[in-house]
Formats: sequence, C-alpha cells, structure tokens
Amino acid sequence: TGRLPIPSSEGNNYLLIGYDYDSNDILFRAIKNRTAASLTAAIKDIHNTLTHGGCQLKFHRMDNKCPQLVKDFFKEREVQYQLAPPGDHRTNTTERAIRTAKNHLKAGWWSMDKAFPMHLWDKTIPQAELTLNLLRGSRINPKLSAWEQIHGRFDFNATPIAPPRVKVLAHARASQRGTWATHAFDAWYIGPAMDHYRCFTVWATKTRETRIVNQIMWFP
Repeated sequence: TGRLPIPSSEGNNYLLIGYDYDSNDILFRAIKNRTAASLTAAIKDIHNTLTHGGCQLKFHRMDNKCPQLVKDFFKEREVQYQLAPPGDHRTNTTERAIRTAKNHLKAGWWSMDKAFPMHLWDKTIPQAELTLNLLRGSRINPKLSAWEQIHGRFDFNATPIAPPRVKVLAHARASQRGTWATHAFDAWYIGPAMDHYRCFTVWATKTRETRIVNQIMWFP
C-alpha cells in the first residue's frame, strides 16, 4: 500500500498485503520501509503463516517490483513466481484484496474515538485481520471462514473482542500498583489477547506501554 500518513511508534510506515486464493485469506504485515530486507521478511512471515495453516504455497504472483532477495527466497522454498505487467493491476488479484483491506481498516479507524493516538495504528492490525477474515468464506471449504481455514476455530467466549480503539479503565493487579495507588489506570483497547483466556490487550496512557488485562470498564 502507499505510505501511511502517520509513522507508528514502532517505526512502521507501510502495510504489505498478502492474499491466498485457496483459503481466501487476506494477510496484513506492517513494515518500516520498502527495502528488499523488509519486504522479504514480511513475505517470509506470510508464507510461514499459510504453511503452518496447511496451505503449502506453490505459486506466487507479485507486481513488477520484486527484489532479488525475494526471488532467492522463492527459489529456496521451490515456489514458482510471476510478475504482473507494469502498470496493469487487473492481472494481479491481490490488488482487489488490497482495496478490501484498506476499506476495512479505514472503516475501523474512522469509527474510533477521535482522541486515540494514531501512532498506534500498527497495533490495531491483528484485530483488523481477524475481523476481516471472519467475514470471508474459504474456497477450500465454504463452511469455514477464511480465518478458520488457516488459524482454526475462533472462540469468542475464550477470546472476546470489542469495537476498535475504545477508551477503557483497566484493572491494575495488587502486584503492579503501590499501596495507595488507584486500582485502575487509563488505557486504550487495541485488540484481543490471543494467547490468554478472556483477556484484552490495552495501551496504558501513563506508562505508554502495552499491557494484558482481564478486567476493564468501557467508555465508548
């Protein structure tokens, strides 16, 4: 995609969008720049995610800008690749996936609290990828979502999610606060905690760090 208007606090400036035809899955990867090393690392991560999900890649189509490092990676993995004609987006189905991904992200970002610090945009990407692919059906098995085809069933009860970028009060455990400190702290909800049971990922405004919490109060 084009350069985002605001650099993230992690130094990311771009999004690389991948699209797997069989699973119908759209994958998001935030990258710092468009150098060969950044593109190759993001493409490797996408290939590893799809391979782990049971979709072994055999053919990869890209636009006409393909660094030598990426070509070397394809040869290493024995993946055939093909470059689209310069300036002709119709031959690359990922272009349609990019438009879908950008529309989904913009809809989420513009519905959030206006005070949300946009330098955290890259931390909102995992939930955006999750919610988008839960709405898309897999081509391999139409009874499954694109997310379930790659990552397995998503359990809303074990991993609750909320509307993007909501202001919250998060509970501070006794071991994380002073004797006379308040029992909650101001934060922003940025997504689910995928590896924890019924927990949320928040960004604490005072300490400016990401925290995992299991009790929050919402302030839409």
